[in-house]
Amino acid sequence: MSDLRIEPGTSDDTVCACCGDQSRIVRGFVYRDGDAAAMYVVHWTLGHVLEHGAHVDLFLGIWGDGTTPSDRSVVSLEFRRTESGPAFMVIDATDRPAGKGGLGRPLKREAVIGTALARQAFDVVDAIWAQDDRIREIVGVPG
Repeated sequence: MSDLRIEPGTSDDTVCACCGDQSRIVRGFVYRDGDAAAMYVVHWTLGHVLEHGAHVDLFLGIWGDGTTPSDRSVVSLEFRRTESGPAFMVIDATDRPAGKGGLGRPLKREAVIGTALARQAFDVVDAIWAQDDRIREIVGVPG
């Protein structure tokens, strides 16, 4: 069992500028032993997860009083449903809106793959996947 606990935050429905379809953005924090370990943002187009997948942006590092964005890294993942099941792939956070938001240092894919930070990112995604009921459509559980 994971020692990570999520705290759901805000949720917004928006209209996609590209296609005009309804999309959803959910945010929250992930805690380890009572301390914030990450903030997350999940974004997808409602009813189109099979075609478009989803994006997960993670802000990993130290949070709280006295911290700055330089205490955190931004890691971005793309979610897809494949023939073998659900899959996440690390992508360049520098290309994502989260990487331009000033809450952490956006990392390129190559800086994450094969590192301890990659393991941390996937542990955080596992906790979000298991605990945040707002992403049921992505997980594949009927809402």
